[in-house]
Amino acid sequence: MAKALVVADDLTGANACAAGFARAGMRAVTLGRTDDWSTIADFHPRFDTIVVTTDSRHSPPEEVFGPIDQAVRAGWPVELLSTRIDTTLRGNVGTATEAMLTTARELSDRRVVGLCLAAHPAADRVTVDGHQLLRGSRLEHTELAHDPRTPVDTSDVAEVLRRSSDLRVGHLPLHLVTGHHDALVAAVRTMLGADIDVIVADSLTEEHLDRVAIAAVAAGDDIQWVTVDPGPGALAMARALGLPDGSGAGPLLAVSGSATELTRVQLQRLITERACRVVRPTTLTDSVVPDVDATVADVVRAVESSAPDEIVLVPTVLDGSDLRRLSPDEGDALPGALGRITRRVLRETGVSGIYTTGGDITAAVLHELDGQGLDVEDEVVPLAVAGEIVAGPHAGLPMVTKGGLVGDAETTLLCLDRLTVMARDRQRSARAAPKVARTLPPQQPAHPGRTGDDTT
Repeated sequence: MAKALVVADDLTGANACAAGFARAGMRAVTLGRTDDWSTIADFHPRFDTIVVTTDSRHSPPEEVFGPIDQAVRAGWPVELLSTRIDTTLRGNVGTATEAMLTTARELSDRRVVGLCLAAHPAADRVTVDGHQLLRGSRLEHTELAHDPRTPVDTSDVAEVLRRSSDLRVGHLPLHLVTGHHDALVAAVRTMLGADIDVIVADSLTEEHLDRVAIAAVAAGDDIQWVTVDPGPGALAMARALGLPDGSGAGPLLAVSGSATELTRVQLQRLITERACRVVRPTTLTDSVVPDVDATVADVVRAVESSAPDEIVLVPTVLDGSDLRRLSPDEGDALPGALGRITRRVLRETGVSGIYTTGGDITAAVLHELDGQGLDVEDEVVPLAVAGEIVAGPHAGLPMVTKGGLVGDAETTLLCLDRLTVMARDRQRSARAAPKVARTLPPQQPAHPGRTGDDTT
């Protein structure tokens, strides 16, 4: 299940935040605004971090609570909640923070407290004496003060948080952040005893963010921390909680429905030369068609016990003893059953890529995954293609596919090796998921001319 849920107020910031989690080795996905936030739950089994955007930076404050409340409820439970804010404090910062804290307090059995780590040191945004500085200057002393849409009139983080909210805000000054760890932990505990809603921490470097996050976690196991930050702070808290555990990369799923002699030779070679777990489908009585329910359970267990880059192979035919003439009805039913098995496995657990052999099998898998096809990268060998699934809840998932009579004894090895490389590359980046359409209600039209939050 997902470990972190980040709710951002714009898509550019959401993507940047997700990319940071992906670089830390956590599978991350960004989801655009939707009218049906319940779809967030569909992504829980496949990602460590889910980043959604409400596209509410410029919305009236009264329209901010609803989307955040629905997104948090749909994404719960997670170990880390974060409201992603603009690095220059534009937008509904206080309202969004109060909304997330309010909903989290209804859902969590622990005390919920916000930790505002507004600094983004890599982008030259730092927090000193509770004020946000852009390239060394207070925000109100920069061109942001003349922004035509959202002019910035203060760099005081606490003041921004209190606007349109009733938040009680405390401050961790730089001398504590850079001082002894025990003193920093004690200061956090003192603020918790004062019934503070949000703690604002000074930070000049990413090390400072890490120090604050570690101290916050050490201050009490009974606290559900909610970070308020532009991305690096949430990642610091994720590290402090031990969430990036190196398990972001999942195994590969290979589905073979071809009975050709060449396919059998290729699969035997694969089993011999690569780390591979074979799950023979459980079949229906007096049939070669897989029993979907029974087979899914076996495949899920294999996936969850497999290491990253290991291969979970689901073959209908592995050697000559498996050969059997299919009736017309069985021939029609077999691809669909394998497609449904694949869909349900991906719904219940996570894999880093899919390999299919057999044209009917590939078509059935894509159909069941709501994929419109492959965004083809290239051919591994002639007639064996590598690409990413287009559209659907698994958009961007690497996939390699070939026909049952394609290649030679080495081809399946080459295909899985290519899939491994593609999966590792994807692990380093965050993908947007078009399944959740970025649809906006009429009162909040899209703004084609809007720039990202870090362009100033």
